[in-house]
Amino acid sequence: MKKNTEKYLSKVAQSINPYQWEEGIAADFLRFDTNTLPFPPKSLPFFLKNMVNCPINEYTDPAYIKLKKLIADYESVEPDMITVTNSGDEAIDILAKTFLNPGEYFITTPPTYEMFTIQCEINKGLPLPVPLNKNTWEVDKEEIIKRSKKNPKVKLIFLVNPNNPTASIVPEEIIEEIAKSSSAIVVVDEAYREFYGKSSLPLLNKFKNLVILRSLSKFAAMAGARIGYLVSNQFLSQKFDSIRFPMGVSYFSYKFAEIVLENDRSWIKQQIKMIKKERVLMGKKLENFGFYVFPSAANFLLVKIGKRAKEVCRKLKQRGIIVRDRSSKKYLSGCVRITVRSPKENKLLINQLKEVLYDAKD
Repeated sequence: MKKNTEKYLSKVAQSINPYQWEEGIAADFLRFDTNTLPFPPKSLPFFLKNMVNCPINEYTDPAYIKLKKLIADYESVEPDMITVTNSGDEAIDILAKTFLNPGEYFITTPPTYEMFTIQCEINKGLPLPVPLNKNTWEVDKEEIIKRSKKNPKVKLIFLVNPNNPTASIVPEEIIEEIAKSSSAIVVVDEAYREFYGKSSLPLLNKFKNLVILRSLSKFAAMAGARIGYLVSNQFLSQKFDSIRFPMGVSYFSYKFAEIVLENDRSWIKQQIKMIKKERVLMGKKLENFGFYVFPSAANFLLVKIGKRAKEVCRKLKQRGIIVRDRSSKKYLSGCVRITVRSPKENKLLINQLKEVLYDAKD
């Protein structure tokens, strides 16, 4: 059957590898692998109560006018600088469709979020990876600028701040220098920005080739609703709106996003504060096991466990706890990524990890 149908596939479809999730997970498993917040937004019960008589049979606001205004207020920009998308992943797809012609290049900084490569390759782009420094996870600014200047077919540069999975940052002066020195579009993914506290948004006033990629999945605890957005100058924003799917975001999702941004900002700040505090405590406890914990500006920790990484992940899974095994990935040998969750959940993880490491009966 495979040989009979493979001939119909495009070259991309024949070679593409899908984004990988952990398999075989029961509903009651505790997820330390997805970098999500431990609790849903405070206004969720109110939202569900008010959705009983929703006009689901109609197209309502295809321009997302109210949501754009709320996002613009949150970001301190104008509404016409916002493009609402069905998740940050669709935003990546829109960027690829907007800027990449077949055979043109995009730069990534591995190890980083794999969807940049997946979506850009689907859109006929060619990857040009410039790896992070393996000891510090610093961006190789000189090499990025060199490659983008040398090759006029480099159209996109993806920088992630903080980066996933390393939780490292890109200083603003480096982002500014890359944007200034390159003729490519520089995309700064700020999905985890709130856990870092700094943004490249002010640079939008200086550089026409800068785009900020955002998502409500992490800081607003709305991963299941799939709301993302792009922030850019008005010209690019119009282009993104032309390319995105019309009504690509469900009514439930964008109405929920409106309610969360209207009512839950204080709650969001409290959650961020809690995660930052737990990040420090959890890092120290993991270091007490003899692991190396990389400095983190996100809501997760990259932990160097070493040769026992796969064993530890497997035994935790047997106990109903999932962490993100990155130990076989290029650049990340022996590493595991662990989400910072609530104090109670983090304590449970540490206790279970202690038993996995030291209990001879395990």
